[in-house]
Amino acid sequence: MNRLLMMILGTYLLLGVGLAWGDATMETTFRTGGIKGAGATEGTTIRRYQANKMVESSSSKFTGAILSRLTGGSESINITRVDKGVYWSIDPKDRTYSESPIEAFQKKESPQERGEKEKPSIRITKSEFSVKKTGASETINGFSCEEYLLTWLLEWEEIETKAKSHSTMTTNLWTTPETATIRKAQAEENAFHKAYAQKLGVSHSPEEAKQMGMTAFAAASGAPPEEIEKGGAAAREAEPSSDSTSGLPANISGLLSGLKGRILQKKGEEKPSPTGKDAPFFSSTTEVKSINIDSVPAEVFEIPAGYTRK
Repeated sequence: MNRLLMMILGTYLLLGVGLAWGDATMETTFRTGGIKGAGATEGTTIRRYQANKMVESSSSKFTGAILSRLTGGSESINITRVDKGVYWSIDPKDRTYSESPIEAFQKKESPQERGEKEKPSIRITKSEFSVKKTGASETINGFSCEEYLLTWLLEWEEIETKAKSHSTMTTNLWTTPETATIRKAQAEENAFHKAYAQKLGVSHSPEEAKQMGMTAFAAASGAPPEEIEKGGAAAREAEPSSDSTSGLPANISGLLSGLKGRILQKKGEEKPSPTGKDAPFFSSTTEVKSINIDSVPAEVFEIPAGYTRK
């Protein structure tokens, strides 16, 4: 479920950023626990930006006892050229690539826009979001970090059967103060995504970004977005204490009003994972390993010599 939060974060990062072209490289690692423990994976992703170009190099492998023996690792390279209006998907193993155009999204009318009334099957009874500073601090990959705990509780009832269910998404966020390098790298990343969104024909007003976040969470929970929004306090107002969002660093308080700032995620490996009925449906960890603004060679954003098109 943490991937959902990062998706929402990425949506909001598109807001309010001017075009300021340059180069930036960001390396991250990820680990997932799979679905109820099945299909656990780990890998590394390196994203490089130069003007309205982006190349993403990824490697991953299964880490479970069975799949890790049966399958090898995989590598992929994806180049997005907003300036040329194309995606290139590169297979280093076969030395081949495929090309597809960047096309604007075709908006589909919702049932409400068509004047249709869709009878909901689920009623949201509570939607509650809270942020708490844990007081923990740690140096992660050379970044001095402080930990915050984000919790999203969603409770709902099936209208026909009256069956009640709930879902809890928790995220441990380790934040680091912004430096000049981080701000510059963010500006390059955000400028690319803004140009990319414009190429796709996607507008990104704050209200639309909010709705996209609601829609994403609705897809994960199976509840209508409008039900989630009205199902309770979207963000719990805490008393002036460790639960309060006042006084938080900009990259956390901004999560509730803009979601700007660089966020590092880490889950404590020293704690044993819950098993059985207490095991999470899905868990993931993402860590920023490095951020730099060194010049990136132009050929990195081109199809390698000797590769053939599929």
